[in-house]
Amino acid sequence: MGVPMVKRSCCGCSLHTGTLVIGCLYTVWALLELMGYSLMVTLWPLGREGQVSVHKYAFYIAAAAVSGIHMLSSILLIVAAVKKLASLTLPWTIVTGIITAIYFVICLTGISLVLQDTGETLVLEIIVICACLARLCISVYCIVVVHSRHKQLMEDEHEVRFQHSGRVYKAVEWDKTNGTGNEPL
Repeated sequence: MGVPMVKRSCCGCSLHTGTLVIGCLYTVWALLELMGYSLMVTLWPLGREGQVSVHKYAFYIAAAAVSGIHMLSSILLIVAAVKKLASLTLPWTIVTGIITAIYFVICLTGISLVLQDTGETLVLEIIVICACLARLCISVYCIVVVHSRHKQLMEDEHEVRFQHSGRVYKAVEWDKTNGTGNEPL
């Protein structure tokens, strides 16, 4: 079973336009995440009594690194869309697929915790879980669009390669008086 294919992206746009828009939006999103995590690491005390919690510090550094990798793969996706290079769509698809899988696990864990708990922050937790689910659905759709564009570019590359791989057939006319056919008349 493979990834489903689409012929158009959102609002009837072409896959090329959709991939370019997805690359731009994900680049901005990853940049904002990277800035947010960097601010959390550098400006805010992350523990009690103003001390920095080593665990939270490591978590936010790891989250910033993931956002940085996602931003780089999104920039590669923009380059792939502009230059029409199928191979440069793969890093974004892989990184986004891994991040989406992680969000799926986070959503399942969050749903499990919300169903077991009754507390004051239950509404806030439900909102966070709904936001994670929305991001999960959007990411899956974006992966389908970019993967479809990847397949479209691969088909175009194969078509061009096969068009130029054959020899050109030139008809040879036979000279009936001499019986030779080596040279066209």
